Parts: sequence; structure tokens; C-alpha cells
Amino acid sequence: MVATLEADDPTEVMGVNDRVQLASAERELRRRTNLRWLRRGVTMIDPDRTYIDTTVHIGADVTLFPGSLLQGRTVIGEGSEIGPDVRLIDCVVGRRCHIENSVARRAEIGDDAHVGPYASLAPGSHLMAGQVTGPFYTA
Repeated sequence: MVATLEADDPTEVMGVNDRVQLASAERELRRRTNLRWLRRGVTMIDPDRTYIDTTVHIGADVTLFPGSLLQGRTVIGEGSEIGPDVRLIDCVVGRRCHIENSVARRAEIGDDAHVGPYASLAPGSHLMAGQVTGPFYTA
């Protein structure tokens, strides 16, 4: 038996057969993910330039500036400001942190810390609460 089903939203059943269609599907997923966080009280200065994996958790009153790329199991504490141009992969960021123009992988950043600009935090890095890295910091 064959049956048809009309989708309420055509993007729910879009095919992906090449890189162009993959980019289109990714753009739709990013749009939906960003809308979900915007509705939960996250501020995005430019949602079209903000990338959030579906596995990320973001606290209330967080501001994301353009070029923010949050990946893996990253957790952002409430009241933090991320960006511009920040990439965080599997990081835990405390409350009220400021991170700008920096990259971190599997790092822990304590409450009220300031990171960057141009900091690089290697896996296992741990910044204490209130720590300020300054420009071009490497850990």
C-alpha cells in the first residue's frame, strides 16, 4: 500500500543530495535553533552570523555577537557576552563572562572572567572566577 502525506512545512521533508542542498538544510536548522534561543531570552546581534549546535545550552540574558560559533556540549552561563568572532567547542563558561575574538576547546571558564581578545584556550584549560586573560593569551 502506498499513501501520500502533505507536509505542513516543506523544509521538514527536503532532500539532501549535494553540497548546495546540504547548505540549505543546515541554514534551516540554524534558523530554527536560533529562533528557539531567541524565544528563551538570548540576544543575538546578528542571528544570520551566529552558529549554535543543537547540543549547546545557553543561560538567560546571554548576548551573542556576530561570528559566535558554539559547538559540541558547550554551556554558557547566564548574563555572559560572547563575541564577536568566538569559537567555543565543548566548553563550560560561567555566569557574567565576557569572551571576545577567541577560541577555546574543552576549557572551563569561571564566573565573571574576561577572555581575549585573541586568546586561545587549549583542552583542559581552566580560568578561575574573575580571571582576566588580556590580548593574545595562550593557555
